[in-house]
Amino acid sequence: MTAFVATEIELKLTIDPAHVTRLRNHPMLKTAGQEKSRRRKLYSVYFDTPDRDLYQSGIALRLRRTGRCWMQTVKGGGSSEGGMHQRQEWEWPVQGMEPELIPDAAHAPANLLTPDILVRLRPLFITDFWRTVWKLRTINGDEVELALDQGAVFSGEKSFPISEVELELKVGAASSLFEVALAIQEHVFLRVEDVSKAERGYRLHGGELPLPRMSREVELVSEMSAEQAFRCIVRECIGQLQGNVAEIGRIHNPEYLHQAHVATRRLHMILGWLAVRLPDATDNVMEELRWLMGCLGKARDWDVFISQTLPQIANEMSDNQTLQRLRENAVGLCHAQYQEVVGAVLSQRYTRLVLKLGLIAVRQADQDGKRAAILERLAGQILSRQYKCLRRKGRKYAAMSPAEYHSLRIAAKKLRYAVEFFACLYPRKRARHFLSVLAALQDSLGELNDAVVTQRLLGELHVTRGYGAGIVYGWTVCSARCGLQKMHLVWSELMRRKPFWQ
Repeated sequence: MTAFVATEIELKLTIDPAHVTRLRNHPMLKTAGQEKSRRRKLYSVYFDTPDRDLYQSGIALRLRRTGRCWMQTVKGGGSSEGGMHQRQEWEWPVQGMEPELIPDAAHAPANLLTPDILVRLRPLFITDFWRTVWKLRTINGDEVELALDQGAVFSGEKSFPISEVELELKVGAASSLFEVALAIQEHVFLRVEDVSKAERGYRLHGGELPLPRMSREVELVSEMSAEQAFRCIVRECIGQLQGNVAEIGRIHNPEYLHQAHVATRRLHMILGWLAVRLPDATDNVMEELRWLMGCLGKARDWDVFISQTLPQIANEMSDNQTLQRLRENAVGLCHAQYQEVVGAVLSQRYTRLVLKLGLIAVRQADQDGKRAAILERLAGQILSRQYKCLRRKGRKYAAMSPAEYHSLRIAAKKLRYAVEFFACLYPRKRARHFLSVLAALQDSLGELNDAVVTQRLLGELHVTRGYGAGIVYGWTVCSARCGLQKMHLVWSELMRRKPFWQ
């Protein structure tokens, strides 16, 4: 017996249960459907060791009952960004409800399922749902399987509902998954989903909360084409955005909002570069990214005011009661802004934006080779252009207006993102030293910007601005002056350093 090995390419979405009937009646299922839908019950038991060795290795193991038979499936490797999941899958029939070793281990990753791990496996959670499947053929001839899953994940007495749509590529280009999703989303309420059923089961079993998704280094190599590099960077940024947006409003942690805001800025920047090379590729998403950035940015400003600025001032005062009314009013305004963010990321406008971003990323794969450009040359051009922009905006750094310092800060931020994206193409030590000075410049400019933002927020408070507001205003003026002195020192240090890419 051998295990069947395949690479899954799926797009996962959640569907509002109230819209399931609308999905079943969607014209695409009738016009593009190759045959009648099929419905079946899927009952699966997921196994792991008490220490969750498989999970730590990025592996999921389940036994699924199909009729009177059991199939064992092992999934591992791959990636999950923007709802698109790519991973390898090994599947084979087993005799009962106990996991077995992979029959043909030569085709499996090393140490995937060792006898030692096998004897320590225990059932952790169960998925139990009905799946309805439609086979679709697009106008381009691509074949896509659409599955509607409705049921729940169970772990002990805890459960989590399942209401999902999965689009799996059978034949053709991955872009067809996003094109089908966008067509359905015009009439059906959907959300892009980066969390698999197995991941939800693990969270349910362990009770842990996901950590804020930080930006990660994109593994670029000089042999890549520019199109491949753009695709990797866009997918990483989508992953950061989705990994934080999912928790905004559900978990009170300002870092989710902060990292989501960072992700939108990084996306806006990389798509700006892409728009220069391929003006039609961005498909009007730049305006939508600006909408999302504005929404997240307003809430982030209030977060910083409440969680950083006011506590820092209060800690230096023997009697901080004077700031309490300011804080209470600010908390109310921050909450209202948070509600706008939650409404935005739950909206179909946001879903459509993420689907279009995913489509841009996979289309770069489709175009790879047709418009191939040498990555190192393009990276050098981008870095030089951003560096030149920074130097130009900072020529009169000793006597600039707040608006000019803000413009300089944006230029520093863009150069920093570019360095983070492309540093792996150059000697690491030189890039790391340059980045550290650039980060220090951005921090000092950030202090100047925080002072300006704080003064603006004071003007938006509803309470009578008296002694407490005066304290905050005076603090920001002093803080801005300290930040300005620091910024001058860091700027001089940065200008002395030779750009590592030249």
